[in-house]
Amino acid sequence: MGTFRPVFPVLLVMFAMLLMACSGDATRPLDLLLSPDDFPLPGVTETSRETGESNKYEPAVQVELTSLDFTVIESLVLFESVNLALALLSEIKQDQLSQGVDAHPVDGFDANSGVLADRLHGEDASTLFFVEGRALVRISLSGVDHAERVWDVARLAREKSG
Repeated sequence: MGTFRPVFPVLLVMFAMLLMACSGDATRPLDLLLSPDDFPLPGVTETSRETGESNKYEPAVQVELTSLDFTVIESLVLFESVNLALALLSEIKQDQLSQGVDAHPVDGFDANSGVLADRLHGEDASTLFFVEGRALVRISLSGVDHAERVWDVARLAREKSG
């Protein structure tokens, strides 16, 4: 019975460490999405928020935010590893090369797709993909100066998802 006492605290500590390790990555993908509070100016509203899975069952989420000046859709897929996110980004970049879009590292966005001309709700828009941690993030932005402002919105999304 005397040898049982020192073992019990060790087992208790190991159990607590196991619980912390299991809950260490418990961030919900929805919590990684932009919200109106992430924008410095008032008047941004959330018009939709969706959850689901990718075709390989990774958690996938999307939010649409609007203001008088812009509409942004942020989509995020959370992969099991950063390598999986980078592999999918590589496939996206290959597709974009055929459209004449060549990606270059931009101020902290080493893994990005480059900016694509796009349409969002019938308006001209810019779309950008980037990897942040295990997340592959897509930002589509329409509105005034969308091609220049898409990087600003991507920075906000990177801060939130990183």
